[in-house]
Amino acid sequence: MAKKRSYKDELIDEIRSLAQSNGLNTVFTTFLEITATSIAAQMDPANAEEREKRYQEIASKMAPEVLSSYARMFALLTLATREHAEDPCDILGDVYHQLRLNNEWNGQFFTPDHICRMMAQMIGVDEPTDREGPITINEPTCGSGTMVIGAVWAMQRKGIDYRCKSFFVAQDIDIRCVWMAYIQLSLYGIPAVVIHGNTLTMENWSQWYTPCAAVPFMEEPIEKGT
Repeated sequence: MAKKRSYKDELIDEIRSLAQSNGLNTVFTTFLEITATSIAAQMDPANAEEREKRYQEIASKMAPEVLSSYARMFALLTLATREHAEDPCDILGDVYHQLRLNNEWNGQFFTPDHICRMMAQMIGVDEPTDREGPITINEPTCGSGTMVIGAVWAMQRKGIDYRCKSFFVAQDIDIRCVWMAYIQLSLYGIPAVVIHGNTLTMENWSQWYTPCAAVPFMEEPIEKGT
């Protein structure tokens, strides 16, 4: 019996299919930007107007069938993250390597999930008390967000509700990494702000707030059904 193909495999096929006429690097980069801007336009009030404007600018230059292809990619990525909700992993980082874009993009390499998980367990994050507030973690060179995802995986193993008891600040100098991290942290429901900036020079060019970014700072718990 043939093994069922994963949503991630289908995503890779969709990217490769569109890349036949548009180029692999261009397709993957455009997918990241249009997906990140579409999420932010709907879910990031602080930057919604700017992100919506940029999304419309990108979409207006595309043929309907090309825009539909990017929409399918977004749907497949969403399904892939849901598939890994209880075992979060760096899907986009793996896609990046399978497409061999790490060779084209200056030899960038994202830390594998098992290394990130080991490091998160070695740090030893514990359940915070109400007085301590949320767990806060800063990742100054976030890449595709793999270290943050690894930390969330470790929290899940300890039964910590990361959606309500953590907040992450992730930063990278490469906007493509910012988009990768932002998309994945948003789809996994991780409270975070992803900053496009230079950690060493303290330059800050843009900020991307995930849909759950405000959750750890709410004074009252969210009632079910509200």
